[in-house]
Amino acid sequence: MKVAVIGAGPAGMSCANALLSFGLEPVVIERDDHVGGIQRANFHPNLWMLGMPGETGIEITERLARHFFELPIASHMKAGVVALSRTSHGFRMRLATNGVAAELDVGAVVLATGSRPRSTPELADLTRRSDRVIVGPLSETIRDGIRSSRALILGGGDNALDHALYLAERGNRVTVCARRDFTARRQFQEACAGRPEIELRRHCQAAGLAAAPNAITVTWGDGAETYDWLLAMYGYEPDAAVLACFEPGLRPQLTDSGHIHVTRGQRTTVRGIYAAGDVTDCIQPSVPTAIAQGLAAAKAVELDQATQST
Repeated sequence: MKVAVIGAGPAGMSCANALLSFGLEPVVIERDDHVGGIQRANFHPNLWMLGMPGETGIEITERLARHFFELPIASHMKAGVVALSRTSHGFRMRLATNGVAAELDVGAVVLATGSRPRSTPELADLTRRSDRVIVGPLSETIRDGIRSSRALILGGGDNALDHALYLAERGNRVTVCARRDFTARRQFQEACAGRPEIELRRHCQAAGLAAAPNAITVTWGDGAETYDWLLAMYGYEPDAAVLACFEPGLRPQLTDSGHIHVTRGQRTTVRGIYAAGDVTDCIQPSVPTAIAQGLAAAKAVELDQATQST
């Protein structure tokens, strides 16, 4: 039985590998020209991978990708799902790959579309007009290009304060603004409070943002300030946009946070459709949990397929 796996991050690659080992035929559909998901740009050490201390998301992705491409798995890269409908034997999926349409009949679908940095329309517009605005923590510019500058970080969680420390260690002056109080772990707050290069502002929200040549002007209630860089660290949101092209009756139920709701075995509320990785509401999103959920989804597909065949 063919199984469509939408997304080639850690969850999708893990699921495809497990499906293959269970005697099923995975077909991986990835909208980008590379595998690995957002981990492909993660230059930070991954704290959740036991036995691999200090290994970055980039290094993890390279290792997973090498294994994945050694497997006899059909992959559609730079491919988008255009439509999904139910057939008597499963599902029919319409794809668009580099503008070329194709159809794929499968017995099950696994959604492994991951997450994306949370943004706002104003920030999205600014990123199009200025390369001095960065949304999310996964950026080579943060790693290599911000030195001896004045940076503003919007956000109050772990990513915001962790990156404030990262930039301060590289000769930058950093202001961190949280709309309410800081929610970052205590050790991050204490470390930032001990650095003179870092200013923490609580209950702070910009009234306006404007891009200027090589700078960003931020308007506050009592005036304006200019920064060399603006980093928005608002966390992540599930990337479930692909569901919009599914037939209405085939769209799995979402949680209040927009994640795909799953039960035991990563089963969604639609028979034959499963979900794994950051697109689901996991208590600790990470590479290990994504890999484990990909395996669990594959096992559930195998069990359900065996049940239907008897």
